[in-house]
Amino acid sequence: MDKRVLKKVLLVLGVVLLLLLFYWLYREFHTEIQLLLNPKASRALLMKEVRSHGFLTAGGLILLTALMCALPGLPTSVIGVLVGVCYGPIIGSCVNIVGNASGNLLSMTALKHLNLGSHKQSSSKWVKRISQMKHPKTGLMIAYMIPVIPSFVVNVTANSLKLSIREVFLSVVIGVLPSSILYAFGGEALFHGYTKTALILVASVIILVLLVKFIKRDHHLE
Repeated sequence: MDKRVLKKVLLVLGVVLLLLLFYWLYREFHTEIQLLLNPKASRALLMKEVRSHGFLTAGGLILLTALMCALPGLPTSVIGVLVGVCYGPIIGSCVNIVGNASGNLLSMTALKHLNLGSHKQSSSKWVKRISQMKHPKTGLMIAYMIPVIPSFVVNVTANSLKLSIREVFLSVVIGVLPSSILYAFGGEALFHGYTKTALILVASVIILVLLVKFIKRDHHLE
């Protein structure tokens, strides 16, 4: 099969699977949605329903997060916060890390074997900057931490560097740790209404964005 046709087929399959997962998500959280929209509903009941989800739901959220990471242009932050709301900061962080890391590794594998990266993405300023860094693996790790850099672009960069999955595995896992943990703790803060905690998390995101300067600095040192 021609690679361009295969790319379209995989994209369509990915979108269909994503829509099915969103439908599943709606069905899974239907009770919570109804309680949230009902002004007379008990907050205690809503909180109890939100925290009643088990391993099956966690598996579905991991799959949904992974697929959203693998498909370009889809933000996983909303799902990450939802995971934090449902499972708390510890288990929620683990679910987010597995989902984000799996999705990026899946995306990287597809790019490597099917050559799915477009010329526009390959010529992105971030791809060029990270590729020309003195320490590209460190650049990849930091790029995964920065919310303003799409993870798909970072995956394209890893592919352009001809790095194997084994070589970038640690960069991916360590790179997704901060955002995965922040989203889970953000969900916990939202669940309990901790305003101060939420402000600290926002400040943490700003600090991560400032890591862009490190990539620029290391790029200039090359």
